[in-house]
Amino acid sequence: MKLKTRELIPFALISIPLSMGGLPLGLYLTPYYTSELGISLTAIGIIILLTRVTDVITDPLIGTLSDATPHKYGRRGLWIMIGLPIMGAATVAVFDPPENVGHVYLFIVVATLYLGWTLISIPLSAWAAELSPDYHERSRITGARSIAGSAGLLLVMSLPLIMAYLVNSGYTSLTPEHPGSLQPMLKIVAWFTVGGLFVFGPLLLFAVPQPKFSQKTRLDLKQALKLVWSNKPFLRLMAAGVTNQVGWYCISTLYVFFLSRFLGATTQQWSALLIVYFVCGMIGTPIIVKLAARVNKHKLMAGLSIYMIVVFSTVLLMEPGQWKYYIAIQILAGMVANVGNVLVPSMAADVIDQDTVNSGQQRGALFMALWGTADKLALAIAAGLTLPFLQFLGFDPSAENDLSGLKALQYTYTIIPIFFLSWSAWLIWKFPITKERQEALREQISSEHLRVE
Repeated sequence: MKLKTRELIPFALISIPLSMGGLPLGLYLTPYYTSELGISLTAIGIIILLTRVTDVITDPLIGTLSDATPHKYGRRGLWIMIGLPIMGAATVAVFDPPENVGHVYLFIVVATLYLGWTLISIPLSAWAAELSPDYHERSRITGARSIAGSAGLLLVMSLPLIMAYLVNSGYTSLTPEHPGSLQPMLKIVAWFTVGGLFVFGPLLLFAVPQPKFSQKTRLDLKQALKLVWSNKPFLRLMAAGVTNQVGWYCISTLYVFFLSRFLGATTQQWSALLIVYFVCGMIGTPIIVKLAARVNKHKLMAGLSIYMIVVFSTVLLMEPGQWKYYIAIQILAGMVANVGNVLVPSMAADVIDQDTVNSGQQRGALFMALWGTADKLALAIAAGLTLPFLQFLGFDPSAENDLSGLKALQYTYTIIPIFFLSWSAWLIWKFPITKERQEALREQISSEHLRVE
């Protein structure tokens, strides 16, 4: 079943504000709160790690509530609407904070932002898995979401260049109080995110029908969790997805530091490099979707992860100040940047089919909640591992570093991601749900009348 374009586009557009609000957490939170607000690297790493502890409870709870919500209320749309104002308010609180913020403030607003993001993203991801039973169409749906997400990221990364142009043209109100400050840009990002949420959220609910599912049985929570954890494809995919995301998050966590401190790129230069990266990501996403229609998705993900490892290994050969050479790496890496965003959710939908056969229920939101928790855990691991380790090796984000400090940054930025990406490729290579297996699962679901209507 192929999703109509007039439904696919509104479904994908909500990913624009989601990505606009999510990117600064991984990319700008650390340099902004350390360099401008005086919070240490170790403290931020611990705060991010602690905010993820709450997700162990909230994510599965939201997923279970979404799955159990009666269809007449819209079991996906209801929770998305609840999440819109929470994420909007928290985004402003995180990126347009009052003066003299402390550790407690940062913990509360980041945890609230993650809560709002979860209320939207978990039902949305479950909804995506329910839109089509087709093995390849699922990659098309996740590909559209990835392209929209990349568009949001591109908007964010274009802002420094746009603002620099406007300041030079006489709009001095956009001039930061301190040279190189991220505050004016982050404030604009926050309010653009709020606008996008309240435009594309209602459009999604109006334009895209929410599927209804015929349940065969009802399971209590203990039985449900037992079936989840006995689902071997789920466990392997989650392990591969987490290790893959840890690798990518390690890169994004240290990206600004590496580009500005090691490579010597100005704010406008590394913003331009990120624009190149995200444009290549948008170009590469349809190619990934087309390749996924020709081969099994897990083999493709493993192969592209190995490709990324080879490309990224060349960073170890660079010397301080060589930011122009990084353009080629941005292009080559950007082409496969969305491989996890396209293929892992698509394979997750296949894993949900396996659970539907085993349980007699459609519990997409519960599974997506567990994946959401795992994804945030990956971000926490990346921040909690790289930031304290980098500080331990002697890198100081608030001062000029000598060659040993810069080399510590280079090795941390490169070797840790390569390790996790290699681990992910090894795990996903043996993923058991092939195209043929997924088609057999869909036939069994149809024969037992466990269908999405």
